[in-house]
Amino acid sequence: MGKKDALRYRIAPLEMTPTEFRKVGFQLVERIAEFLCSLPDRPVTPNEPPAVIREALGTGPLPQQGTEARDLLEEAADLLFDHSTFNGHPRFMAVITSSAAPIGALGDLMAAAVNPNIGAWPAAPMGTEIEAQTIRWIAEMIGYTGDCGGLLVSGGNMGNFVGFLAARKAKASWDVRASGMAGKDSRRMRLYTSSETHTWIHKATDMFGLGTDAIRWIPVDERLCMDMTALRNQIQEDIEAGDLPFLVIGTAGTVSTGAVDPLPEIAAICREH
Repeated sequence: MGKKDALRYRIAPLEMTPTEFRKVGFQLVERIAEFLCSLPDRPVTPNEPPAVIREALGTGPLPQQGTEARDLLEEAADLLFDHSTFNGHPRFMAVITSSAAPIGALGDLMAAAVNPNIGAWPAAPMGTEIEAQTIRWIAEMIGYTGDCGGLLVSGGNMGNFVGFLAARKAKASWDVRASGMAGKDSRRMRLYTSSETHTWIHKATDMFGLGTDAIRWIPVDERLCMDMTALRNQIQEDIEAGDLPFLVIGTAGTVSTGAVDPLPEIAAICREH
């Protein structure tokens, strides 16, 4: 391949010919299909200790030679399909992790083939418009107007972080972006959540400068839902102390028990303040 071909073909060790890609890709899809068919007959989890998992993976030094793509993918499939906890298993009844889906695997494959950077429209025009269209459809589904904004993010933690920052920016009485949390007119910002909430809130208050002491842990009732009387009393107490309540976090299905906080009542209390 000469210099004139440099702008026509990608030249890199990870490249494949179309023929090789088809061959390896068909083999992998067949292997995944076999795994999905066998899933109901597999255990939900191998229940293996970490030492067994590490031994299966191997703990040797960084390989100095590469491996054929077919062999590498076959080895990876063996490791994942034989040593994983399967959240897509019919009998998986544990934590809130979303189940794997065949259409998701195919969609990820197609997206990875283009690898769009959705951070800027010129870098991913169609990908950006797909995101915007999806947000509009979700808005329509939940009764929002079509002109609302939104983002597709990597998961629940990141989605909550975005909401947390939006609340802080909207409710702070000073320019947090310019002055940080120690602005001239700043007050101690307070947020309220059930003692049953997910641990993401610890990460958010740590990352975004409020500190975990800003969290007001509201007790729960006999159904493990946030106690509305306790919430009202705590907000009023903080206002009288000169603090700035800015966020109440209601949970629609807690991690431990699936309890749903009284969201309409929480919204009404927020509107009052």
